[in-house]
Amino acid sequence: MPEITLRDLCRWDRRMQLVPPTTLSRDAAYDRGVSWVVSVRTSPPLLPPLRGDELVVIPRRVLEQIEDAAMITRDQLLKTLVEHGISAILTEPAFSEDPIEHLPMITMPAPFPQDAEGTLNRLLTERRAELYRLGNDLSRRLSEAAMDPRGVEGILDVVAEFSGHPVMLQDTDGQLIASGGTHDPDPAPIDALDLARTSGQSVTVVDDHGSERLVVPMLAPTGSAYLSVVAPVGRLTEVDRLVLTQTAGTAAIVLAQGNAAGARSARQRAIAELLEGRLASETAAIARARGLGIEAVRPVRVGVIDAGEDLERAHRIADQLLGGLSGVERAELDGEIAFLVTDADRETLEQRLHRMEARDGSQSLCVAIGSVVPVITGASSSLDQARFARGLVRAGVLTGPVSWFDSLEDIGVFGLLYHLWGNPAVEQFRQDVLGALEAYDDRRGTELIPTLRAYLSSGGSIAEASAMLNVHRNTLSYRAARIGELSGRNLNNPNDRLLMRVALLCLDLQQVSRS
Repeated sequence: MPEITLRDLCRWDRRMQLVPPTTLSRDAAYDRGVSWVVSVRTSPPLLPPLRGDELVVIPRRVLEQIEDAAMITRDQLLKTLVEHGISAILTEPAFSEDPIEHLPMITMPAPFPQDAEGTLNRLLTERRAELYRLGNDLSRRLSEAAMDPRGVEGILDVVAEFSGHPVMLQDTDGQLIASGGTHDPDPAPIDALDLARTSGQSVTVVDDHGSERLVVPMLAPTGSAYLSVVAPVGRLTEVDRLVLTQTAGTAAIVLAQGNAAGARSARQRAIAELLEGRLASETAAIARARGLGIEAVRPVRVGVIDAGEDLERAHRIADQLLGGLSGVERAELDGEIAFLVTDADRETLEQRLHRMEARDGSQSLCVAIGSVVPVITGASSSLDQARFARGLVRAGVLTGPVSWFDSLEDIGVFGLLYHLWGNPAVEQFRQDVLGALEAYDDRRGTELIPTLRAYLSSGGSIAEASAMLNVHRNTLSYRAARIGELSGRNLNNPNDRLLMRVALLCLDLQQVSRS
């Protein structure tokens, strides 16, 4: 794969304009490599020895002198250059009114540079030195990334960092295997992959949305695979090509190792992408499910097992909870175990969870399960619900070690508030009602918010609330009066109490971070 191409030259100097030959597409012409720059001379030998991929400079005045001296004709010169496999010629627009057969032409407007050969060769030398430095740095980073337990995903994150653009790895059918970067654009279309496969080298394709994509073919344990990087038109450079070229070899090795020794881990990563909804489309999700042997159209739930930082214990809990059930899948997700079960297994799961809670106690168990979804493409919403319930337990809002999202007894009013999770209106409402109290607590180190919570949960009973907080009744009465003054609310007014109860629920809601 060429280090530097005609596309790079034209990007470095916008005065250069490519005229593709009649036998090549514009993109194919742009992707021709450039080894060196040489000039046609006015005296024999007209050219230095040619080894292929040179950019040959032919100023119009030089061609006129050669033809006037009857040393060679224009057509003979072009035929010789084609036979030697040069990359392109660099000349003036007046050199030819029409494209040249078999040979790309790059034109520069007048005044044509006197030392184009020297200038461009210095630039090529500088860029190759920079690419060599980057290549060494990248090689070191890829070696480190190859040890990343995430496998090829860790490698692609390094690639995205070096390139500055999102990068994708797809299989021969166009399905996304992994990606790196801050966001996931659409995968490369299948026709772009076919073009890279048939050409056997990197190709650059431009879409109708102002983006261009560099696609590099590579080998994978199951056949061909394709690395690609996408950016706005004109933003891909020789650095991106270097990065993908070097990465292809490392990724192929990691994929082969994963295929041989880590099939379970690779399967878990594939399941994780499916459960988290990280595939490009519903069609891709259904295809992934079928490829994993998971029935795509059936009622399923997703749950999470949280054991703090003890992932091994989470796996032991999963073994006890899920063992013997058919159609169960599980995957590690950010320090917790996520699992997929059919809705038909709910009763069995409830029985096992009750036994585990009775045997081990609530402190050693935290399991949350989302509501049922009819098809596998809805798994991510069930996972979000499970994580939401787990977050409420982590925040101390819910006390039960087991939470079913669709159980009113387990989740209560939070099943309704879930739909406001992350809505900025929740923050605004909480601030309007409780902001003055929170600010006072932060500034004075007081406990007005816990006092308000105890007062409301006890139905406005000073005696009961003071007992809950283990403070004197007079202290509780003083705090209640202070709450009324700062908030502007009457704690004896049912409407004001309702506003404050809802605001406290909003405060609880905001303690649950989105995973």
